[in-house]
Amino acid sequence: MAKFAGITHEFNAFTREFGAFTREFTPFTREFGAFTREFTPFTREFGAYTREYDEES
Repeated sequence: MAKFAGITHEFNAFTREFGAFTREFTPFTREFGAFTREFTPFTREFGAYTREYDEES
């Protein structure tokens, strides 16, 4: 039982550290999400252009 408690303690410490990391990383992911939302219309237009070009050739 003591072994299980030790593993649980280590796992809890890991999840706390991982939670701290994700909290630090969240602003970056929000900024990246905003960038990709702005970039999406361009990629759609480019995709349409390349499909049209493929059909012509």
